[in-house]
Amino acid sequence: MLVEEVGILIESIPIICRKYNQTENNVGITNKSALISSLINFAENLISPLEYFEGNNYNIIFKKKKGATEMDANLFIYIVINKLKNFERKWKKKVMTLLENITDKFYLKYSVNDYSEISIFSDFNNVIDNMINKLK
Repeated sequence: MLVEEVGILIESIPIICRKYNQTENNVGITNKSALISSLINFAENLISPLEYFEGNNYNIIFKKKKGATEMDANLFIYIVINKLKNFERKWKKKVMTLLENITDKFYLKYSVNDYSEISIFSDFNNVIDNMINKLK
């Protein structure tokens, strides 16, 4: 499995975006974050629960975690991987578990009701990198 990217959004604001492979399509992080959060919110209203989108070349798997209180922000985490045969049967559970584990570690380390200074989250990149390396 080839991981292309992992990202974390808080209320549609990109706080972490880890790219693992250089692709020719260089879409800005703000545009990508807006698209991903819009797709997730739209899909939730139509066909809930929705866990991933499948394209011609990639799968985008995501998880939304609602804040524990009204003061806490919603968190989205996503991973973009190369399209795999038998994704549903062989890989979905592993990837969803990975996203859950990343989310849990993020909540243990940070408060999601204060995300005004996104640089405080930069040290979490190493946590994500280590977890991605274990998946491969």
